[in-house]
Amino acid sequence: MALKQIDFDVKWNHFAAQNEERWIQEWLDLVRQPSVSTTGQGVEGCGRMIAEHMRRIGLEPEIYPVRPYPVIVARHGETPDRPTVLIYAHYDVVEPGDPALWKTPPFEPVIVDGKVFGRGAADNKSPLMAHLQAYEFWKSMGEELPVNLIFLFEGCEESGSRGLPEFLREHREELKADLVFFSDGPKNERNLPIIALGAKGNITIRLKLRTMNQDAHSRYAPVLPSAAWQIVELLSKLKTGDHVNVEGFYDGIVPPGQEEMDIYRSLPPVEREMEEIYGVKPICGADENYYIRLNTTPTFNIKRISSGDGRGVVTSMAEALIDIRLVEGQEPRDILEKVSSYVKFLGYHNVMVESDGGVFPSKTPVGNSYVPVISRVVREVYGDYVIYPCRPSTAPDYLWTKILEIPAIQVRWSDADSNNHAPNEHQSVAGYLKGVELTARVIREIGEMKGEKS
Repeated sequence: MALKQIDFDVKWNHFAAQNEERWIQEWLDLVRQPSVSTTGQGVEGCGRMIAEHMRRIGLEPEIYPVRPYPVIVARHGETPDRPTVLIYAHYDVVEPGDPALWKTPPFEPVIVDGKVFGRGAADNKSPLMAHLQAYEFWKSMGEELPVNLIFLFEGCEESGSRGLPEFLREHREELKADLVFFSDGPKNERNLPIIALGAKGNITIRLKLRTMNQDAHSRYAPVLPSAAWQIVELLSKLKTGDHVNVEGFYDGIVPPGQEEMDIYRSLPPVEREMEEIYGVKPICGADENYYIRLNTTPTFNIKRISSGDGRGVVTSMAEALIDIRLVEGQEPRDILEKVSSYVKFLGYHNVMVESDGGVFPSKTPVGNSYVPVISRVVREVYGDYVIYPCRPSTAPDYLWTKILEIPAIQVRWSDADSNNHAPNEHQSVAGYLKGVELTARVIREIGEMKGEKS
């Protein structure tokens, strides 16, 4: 049985006060270890480092040689009448980018004004270590945990979680759980933690266009076809204003239910903050709800257009990258086929349409029985929160909801201004320690459900 509230509070406060300096140092050590999945820099070394830490706190990790980078799994408890929680995190990071844009070296973490600066400080090494330190707290009690736990950490989330879907299909029976719990991402614009029940899917489509076998001097512009102009013309035909013209693009979309719509309408307005940050007014139409538009609308966004090198030529090749965020009812492969067919329908037979794959959208029902439990814990730790039935970013939530068929709940608690994926990524120390407490209390509260399943 889980600790009574008063006992938990006393023991938590005592243990945290004794161990927080060490916890911070362990977090810094992990940030110091590079783990860039797009290049491979340090990823396997980081995985070994995490596995060794798990052994020190009493877990027995298994390192699976999943390509391109290992998956680490560790378990605690197999009591049938207790809920089983699968805790997920990723140990890889994105590339630091231009070092000149960093105030401090990205893999030499420092604490400045109560914040740890370094690549991965927020995304996702702080939640990963917080989960393990919460487990360490429970182990210190000298009694059985109130839940069964499965830790699953991957090293390829930032480059598409390659290899993980196949791994989950192969180990589906071993990974049975009642809930997947994870933390990855910042708070909202008002610095409130976000309870996210779903995520948009994603596919990046590459359009490669060739008009002739080599570039030509710009004096030939009147008589030779420009790849740059053709790619611009093509893009303008694929989308007009807010409407994607690709045949069948909107087919099958599952609209949000009334309960979801009510949640979005109840969220505090952030348009003014967004307008100040980005210098754009208005952010969306006056007759539209910001959150409904943001979280329920599929996107068709140009990430990059490239052609030539600026030397005054008629370009022979051009390329565009299209970032498409998918909502429930859309599938990556289907969207790729529809875009490819529509490009050919428009007569652009000189265009190659390619993709390296995509991520399915995911959604855990608002009425899932674990939602009020997690909500109660988040309120205890942070005072207030917001719920997103679906968030506008992409994460591998579908791996849990569609492959393992387990509900998944994410709590986003890194600093709202943490600069994930940008120079000078950071996470406050105070926010980090609250993250440890959050996972510790989630374990307690789910244990209090006495085996109730959703």
